[in-house]
Amino acid sequence: MRLGIFGGTFNPIHVGHLRAAEEVRERLGLDTVVFVPSSLPPHKELDHGVPGPVRLAMVEASIRGNPCFQVSPVEVERSGPSYSLLTIEHFRSLSGSVPYFLIGQDAFNEISSWHRAKEVLAASHFAVMTRPGAPRPPVEKIIPEGMARFRPNGDGYVSEHGTEIIFVEVTQFAVSSSMVRRLCREGRSVRYLVSDGAHDIMTAGRIYRT
Repeated sequence: MRLGIFGGTFNPIHVGHLRAAEEVRERLGLDTVVFVPSSLPPHKELDHGVPGPVRLAMVEASIRGNPCFQVSPVEVERSGPSYSLLTIEHFRSLSGSVPYFLIGQDAFNEISSWHRAKEVLAASHFAVMTRPGAPRPPVEKIIPEGMARFRPNGDGYVSEHGTEIIFVEVTQFAVSSSMVRRLCREGRSVRYLVSDGAHDIMTAGRIYRT
């Protein structure tokens, strides 16, 4: 099974997330992409403090109707910080295969600061998605020497453990979760920036409104 893991706060999930996941799924021939909303992200504050179950519900509403998309509550239900290594190990155990971890270029550029980063790089393939304004430094500048040995492999790199880093060009949308939150605070419409299902949940709960 070719499984993709798409983690993030999804605060909220928007059309850019959905389209990027679909393009990576198609490009890499993935059977399934599992969206995994985080509970306590270790690298950033959770703006507005929207609870995990609410963000999970917005993801569920957004992917409904796509048989190749799933959502998992594994991080929302886990106590403590949402470390990616634990999530990767969880899905490796379930699927019996090495998953593909979907990640934006901006986040990938900071991967050396992740919890047990060396083990993360050895445990999963990485599908690095282009992001507006995010530079793409050489991998040797992102991953310090000795963390894992990577060599060029086609359009990406392969490690001594056999895990790959694959760079995927995705359609660039000038939309972000912070932009959606700001528009909500200003009382402006976010329709068509988020799915209808997520929009209904946000409207009913007055999420992100001041």
